Amino acid sequence: MLKILFLDIDGVLLPFPKKVDHDNDALFPQSTVQALQHLLKETGAELVLSSTWRVRPDFVHDIIVCLQEYGVEIQRFLDITDPNMHSERQWEIAKWLTDHQQSGSTIVWLALDDENLLDGDANQRFRKVFEGHVVQTKSDVGLTMEDAIRGVDLLNNQLRNVNDSP
Repeated sequence: MLKILFLDIDGVLLPFPKKVDHDNDALFPQSTVQALQHLLKETGAELVLSSTWRVRPDFVHDIIVCLQEYGVEIQRFLDITDPNMHSERQWEIAKWLTDHQQSGSTIVWLALDDENLLDGDANQRFRKVFEGHVVQTKSDVGLTMEDAIRGVDLLNNQLRNVNDSP
């Protein structure tokens, strides 16, 4: 079974406009990284980078280094969503899920994003797939501990549903 967190950066780990809540030059505020670390530790999930940052290998490296500096145990992302696909974030994640579900593995997953992945015409196509799988952050705040706790609950609900099915 795969446990996946689709991670956006801007508005999730990096609030904008940038709010500094730390005394160092780290790329991300400590508060957002601590919330992500809580979510990772509580769920054992792996990260798939869904941010536009995925198209720049140097940016991907910088993300990993910053997370490591805060004590997150990560050597690499499990994967990234298709770097050639820059349409709707929801569609990018849906494509990754479709590509990887063909392997026969059960996937429980969560999307962390400041974009709305449920409402609007663009999200109509996959709305039912995404319900119960999204934590939408506030762009100017980023990922909070409350968001992380909600994410743990959503993943645990999915795990219960998988374990209860025949």
